[in-house]
Amino acid sequence: MKKLLSCATIIALLAVLGGCSSSSSTSTTTTVKSTIQTLEPGVLKVCLYPGFPPFATQASDGTWSGWDVEFLQGFAKQQGLTLQPVVAAQFDNIWMRPGNNECDIAGTGISNTAARVAQTGSAAQWSDRYYTVDRSFAVKKGTVVNGITDLAGRTVIVTKNSAADIDVLARLAQASITNTTVTYVDDEATGAKQVAAAGPNGPVAYGGGTGSIQTLVQQIPGLELAWEHCLMLPGGTISSEPFNFVVRTASAGLLSALNAFIAAPTPAYPGGLGSGRDCPTGS
Repeated sequence: MKKLLSCATIIALLAVLGGCSSSSSTSTTTTVKSTIQTLEPGVLKVCLYPGFPPFATQASDGTWSGWDVEFLQGFAKQQGLTLQPVVAAQFDNIWMRPGNNECDIAGTGISNTAARVAQTGSAAQWSDRYYTVDRSFAVKKGTVVNGITDLAGRTVIVTKNSAADIDVLARLAQASITNTTVTYVDDEATGAKQVAAAGPNGPVAYGGGTGSIQTLVQQIPGLELAWEHCLMLPGGTISSEPFNFVVRTASAGLLSALNAFIAAPTPAYPGGLGSGRDCPTGS
C-alpha cells in the first residue's frame, strides 16, 4: 500500500520546484502609482514662464532649468509622474492657466496677492508658501535709487502685471508722481540689458524680485542692485510677498500632495526660503 504524502510535504516539494503557491500569506513588493488625477495620466503639466531667472529659464535647445523647475521635477519624481513644461510666453495671468485647463500647476515666481486669488476663483487653488521675496532694482553702477522719488521724470522697466509692476505703479500713485515712464518686457534679462546699455535719457532701472535682480547683476556687467524694499499694493498697503504654486482644482489630490512636498521637500528648494523680510512692518 502506497503512503500518502502530507500536505505540508507536497507544498514544500512544490516550493523547491518553484511551481506552487500556498494559501498562507506571503510578503510582496508592489509599485504604488500616483492617485493624483492630472490632465493627462502619468504626466504633470506645469506652466512655466521662461523670463524669470533664477526661477525658470529655457535654453535655446528647449531644455528648462531654474529653482522652480528643479523643485517641481523633484515633486513629479516623488509622485511617479513625468513633468511636461507648458510654455507661458508672457508672465501676465500665468496664474489663470491651471483653471483654464492648460496645465496642472503654474510656477515661476508667482506672488500670492488677494487680487490674484480672487481672479483665479474656484477653478484653481494656491499652494502653501515655498519662498519669500522682496523688491529691488537693477541699475547701472553708481546710479542712486533709494526710493520712488529717485524715479521721478525717468523711465523704469518691469514685466507686465508682475509684482514689480504692481509695486511701482502703487508707489508712484502714493507719491503723486506722474512723470515717470513705465515700460514692459517679457524677459527680465532683456530689461536689465536695456538698462545696462542705456544712454543719459534711457531707462534707469529694471524692477523685479530681489532673487532675480541678484542673478541679473551677476550675469550682466555694469549693473548693481539698488533699493531693496517691500511690496506696495494698490492703495498703499505694504505687504509680505510669498511665492506659491497655482494648482488646477480638478486635478484631484494634487494640492494636498504638493503641500506635503513643500513641507518636507526632497530635494530642498534650491533658493532656500528667500528674503525672509518682515514686510508687513517694513517699507
